[in-house]
Amino acid sequence: MEALELKAELRQLGKGHAKNLRQQGLVPAVMYGKDKNTELLQIEARSLARVLSVAGTHQLIAVQVANKKPVMTLARDIQKDVIKREYLHVDFYMVQMDQKVEAQIPIRLVGEAPAVDLGGVLTQGLDQLDVECLPGDLVNFIEVDISGLAEFNDTLTVADMVVPSGITVLSDSESMVAKVEPPRIVEEDEAEGEPTSAEPEVISSRPADDEE
Repeated sequence: MEALELKAELRQLGKGHAKNLRQQGLVPAVMYGKDKNTELLQIEARSLARVLSVAGTHQLIAVQVANKKPVMTLARDIQKDVIKREYLHVDFYMVQMDQKVEAQIPIRLVGEAPAVDLGGVLTQGLDQLDVECLPGDLVNFIEVDISGLAEFNDTLTVADMVVPSGITVLSDSESMVAKVEPPRIVEEDEAEGEPTSAEPEVISSRPADDEE
């Protein structure tokens, strides 16, 4: 998987400095790694948002500080404003291409579940898979085919997933990835008539953003 490129500049540490940076359209960040010196960075907010919207925490980002050689990293702790949805701070972990890293790869459901056509409700459990692999083996997403969900209560778990070679799954093998629930019966007031079935829907139990 090809790394995304991101330019950064060194920054100074000082009281109120981070706030001043954000007012200038810059985001404070740090870059660190095993046996590496931690560097304090500042990154143009729009460039950072564009890269992170694609990379998340699972795709390699080549961070170039000033005119130095780009460094391969993974975004780790990503902090966003809960109201404005703007980035407040980002940690970049410097990886070594010959050493395994842990990451979370998005899960993408593909295909159509026959049980949904019968009125079932498709529920997605995990939307990310915890994995360990070499940085070069990371992928943008892992597909899960739901076309085998033919009856109500049919379930796919992590154990049913097929992952690319070189990737070791760390998530609990029994964790639910997708399931088709029976139709939901909506209770109505007696004056409204008989109960009706709800329309099929997709429910995702996505975790809240890591925010401060």
